[in-house]
Parts: sequence; C-alpha cells; structure tokens
Amino acid sequence: MGISIFSGFCTAWKASIREGISRKGLVGDTIAGIVVGVISLPLSMAFAISAGMSPQSGLYTAIVGGFVAGVFGGSRFQVSGPTAAFVVILIPIVREYGPAGLMISTIGAGAVLLLMGLLRWGKLIDFISFPVIAGFTLGIGISVAILQLRAFFGVVAPPGDTIIHELVNVSTHLSSFSEGDLIVGLFTLLALFVWSFFFKNIPAPLVVLPLSCILGVFLPEWIHLARISTIANHFSTTINGMTVHGIPPLCPTFSLPWNFPEGGSFHFTFSNALPLLQGSFTIAILCSIETLVTAVCGDRLTGTRHDPNGELIGHGLASLVAPFFGGFGSSGAIPRTAANIQAGGKTPWASLVHSAFLLAAVLLFARYLGYLPLAAMAALLIYVAYFMSDIKGCVDIVRNATREEGGVLLLCAVLTVLFSMVTAIAVGLIVTSFLFMYRMTEMASTKEGVEVIHPDQEADADPLPTTLPEGFRYFKIQGALFFGSAGRMTSEIKAEEGAKYVLIDFHDVPLIDSTGISQLKVTIKQLLDRGLVVALTRVQPIPLVMLRSTIKASFPQVRFFRGNSEAFRILQTPISEVLPLGSHI
Repeated sequence: MGISIFSGFCTAWKASIREGISRKGLVGDTIAGIVVGVISLPLSMAFAISAGMSPQSGLYTAIVGGFVAGVFGGSRFQVSGPTAAFVVILIPIVREYGPAGLMISTIGAGAVLLLMGLLRWGKLIDFISFPVIAGFTLGIGISVAILQLRAFFGVVAPPGDTIIHELVNVSTHLSSFSEGDLIVGLFTLLALFVWSFFFKNIPAPLVVLPLSCILGVFLPEWIHLARISTIANHFSTTINGMTVHGIPPLCPTFSLPWNFPEGGSFHFTFSNALPLLQGSFTIAILCSIETLVTAVCGDRLTGTRHDPNGELIGHGLASLVAPFFGGFGSSGAIPRTAANIQAGGKTPWASLVHSAFLLAAVLLFARYLGYLPLAAMAALLIYVAYFMSDIKGCVDIVRNATREEGGVLLLCAVLTVLFSMVTAIAVGLIVTSFLFMYRMTEMASTKEGVEVIHPDQEADADPLPTTLPEGFRYFKIQGALFFGSAGRMTSEIKAEEGAKYVLIDFHDVPLIDSTGISQLKVTIKQLLDRGLVVALTRVQPIPLVMLRSTIKASFPQVRFFRGNSEAFRILQTPISEVLPLGSHI
C-alpha cells in the first residue's frame, strides 16, 4: 500500500533519470532555467500586486512553489508559479480576510490537490470539454484585463466587489486619472506587442520593462507634476523597526501563516471557516485545471507524456509549503513552460534553476526592482491576458464547431466574468453532458426489414492487407471522439522509425466534437512535422463535415480516402501514374 501511495511522487525526475541525464543536458537546463527566471521575475510581482499582495510574496511563491513542484511533480517541462488566472479568485479572499487568510486557504487547497493526486483523479481533466476550458479561460483573461485598468490609468477609486463593479467604479472615476501612469502604461503595452511581433526570440518583457523604468524616472522631469506610482513608493516593509521601501532583499523565511508579519494575526471562527474552505476548493480546482492543461500543452510541444497524478501531488505539496515562507497558490503556467521548452529545457532541473535565479534576484537586485512602475506591471498583465485568452482559437471554435459548442464557450466566458470560474465550469459540464446525451439519442435509430448492402458500401469489403506495406502505419479509431476520450485516443497515434505514411481509419467514429478536432489537429501536426504523409479513411458523413472545414483548412496536405485499400494503392503509386481521383472524399 505504501509503495502505491508514494509511487506518484517525483515522477518527472524518475522519468528523466530513466532516459538518462547528461552533463550537456544539465547545462542546457541551467540556461533554460535562467531564461524562464528572467521572464518569471516581473510576472510573479505583477500577479501578486494585482491580487492585493506585496510584490515579494509573488516572488516567494515562484521561488518556493516552483522548487517544490519541480522536485515532486509529474511533468519534466512544467515551471510553476503565480499566474494571471489566480488573480480573479484571490482578490476577494485578500480583501475580506487579508494575506494571512489567503495563505490559510492556500494550505487547504494544497491538501485537496494532494488528496486528488493520491486518489489518481488526474485523468478527470479529460471530461472537461475544450469549449468549457476555452470559455472560462477567455473569461479569466477579460477579468484580469479589467482588474488592471485602475493601475493602468492611475485612477483613484473605491474597490469593486465584482468584476463588473470594478469596471463601473473605474469608469466613473476616470477624471482622477494620472497622466504619468497612463503614458507609461500605454508605452509599455504598445512596446510589448510591437517587440513580440518583430523579435520573437527575445522575450518582450526583458527589453520593454527596463525602458518603462527609465521612462518612469525621467517622465516627472519632462511633464510638470506627473505622478508615477512605482513598487518602491507604493509598498513598504518594516524590518527590525526600520521601514524598507519596495522589495526587501531577504530570503523567504519560515513563519506561521496565521501570524504572517505583513497580514497581521488571524483567528479562526465559525463565520470565517466556511468561506476560507470554499476558497480552498476554488483554488484547488483552478490549480488542477490550469496545471494539467499546461502540462498537456507541454506534451504537445515535446511529443512526451506527463503524469497527471504526479502533477497534482507536486502542486499540492507546493501549496502546502509556500504559505509558510510568505507565498501563496501556484500552478503550471503556459508562458513559463513554453519558454522553458523553447530555451531547450529537458528535465525538472530547469525549474529548480528558475527558483534559484529568482532568489538571487531578490537578494542582489531588490533595490532596482523598486523602480518598476505599477502602470507598466498592469500593461504587462493586460498583454498576458490577451494571449492567455486565445481569441483566435475561440473564434475558430465559434466559426467551425457546432452552434451548441460555440454557445457553451460564450456562456462559460460570460459566467466567469459575471460570477466565477467555478460557476462557469459547473454549468459548462452540465450543459456539455446534456448535449452529448442529446447527440447520442439523435444518432440512434431503428430500421425495419432487411437492408441490402452493396459490396462497395460493406465495411468488411475493404480488407486490410495481411501485412502492412513497408513505410506504412495504420490506426483505427473506435467510438466517439469527444472531450472524454479524445486525449487518450489520439495519444496512441505515433510514428515510428522508417515510417512514411500514416493512415487513420474513422469508420467506427460516429461523432467528433471540437475537443476531438483540437486533439486530432495536434497529432496530425506532429506527424506532418516529421515529414510523414497523413491520410484519413472511411470518414462517416457527420464527422466528415467538421473535418473538411477544420483539418483541410489547417492542413491542406492531409489526404482523404473512401476506403483503406484505395488509400494503400494510390499512396504507393508514383505521382506520374496517378489518374484523377474521382473516388476521393
């Protein structure tokens, strides 16, 4: 029993050791960790500030949480820390119960995540459809952008209880805006987009934020009475009776969360226990979804597979430990993980180096970090919110998927902004479940009499060769390719050494939804990137409509055939001998 429980710990390290860790690989991971640390530095502070916490708490979260998740997690490429998605759910907790209350909720979330991992619930993410995930992610992106408007414009207004209330408060107090903050915010936002468009290999924040600091220093000299809010003049910490402005150059130190120095003492009562428990479950749900979705994205980029239960265990432990060192909830983050992969990271060592780099930055450069303008940090989060929203992907779903799936996406986005992410996911799961059952009943039918089947229509009349021709790989998908099964089904479709052609038989696929198409597109792209010819055969009429409008549009080189024998025959025929293919789909 003990072996089965602890087998889920450190699974990413176990996988890396099994594949072998070389000195050259460790050097590459070290470089990748430093690159990710540079990107994570401003983001960690910006997320913490936006959530109502001090900037150093965001850094401590990335240092401690990133280290613990990197040691005990299940993804070799994941780099964890505070994320934009947490901002929306952390603000109400901080406002009501202070930083200490947030840290207690984080500990509860860690216990929930750890239990989920030990119970092997990681695969449950497969039952949340892609439109639901895309919808609440879009809603979170919109919410995060709205929450940055106060700092972006330098508006002085009372805090709002909800996202809409915050938007109304900022809109009605725009007359109090600061010219200096607005200029710095507009410069930073525009520069981030321009730089990322022309120079994709160098992270935009690495170049733009130092320029924003310079602008924030000299702008008051150029514009009379310009007011620039910075980390240094907005945050302060008392250490041994001395006030330190900005970020204190100190290591994360152990302290009990309920006696957190910056949050005051906290006392449990019956009235606050239930709301904090609800906050714990909300944080745990968001962390599990964002972490596992990011890990899947990492798998798609690298062609590997992570351990979802190990990821839940790693992030559960991270959430349990971080609050004792001044941090809060962390999760897998797409910007960090993608940057790690692009920089050549191969093992969890990159995540540990990322944490060490941030610690060194706190100790050596805390003074200079205080020059960062709050408007520039708000612009950075608006920039991140735009990319995390994946507007193009959402438009593709609304345009190419069924009207029902497009409606689910928009419904989840609206519910996230108006209510909460948990509400959006709950409603999305219920709606998609009913839609799936409705589709299944629509496909069921009863026929009377004997149906005469022509030989060219009979499934068995299209036999496979006894042995596959050299260079061919054949896969047959059986069952509905929908949000509950798409990831498992498509993950089995892989190339092998010497393969030239991959045939995917859809004869037994009666239904495919947008999640299935999304997973299929990822698989096809991986095959095409390896120089393989991909062919889809025997596609039924209902899935064929969606595949023509999506797969063909994205990958024109993908071939469609009515039968397997036809596909084998034509693909083996030299191009010069191929006649017009009237039997193609």
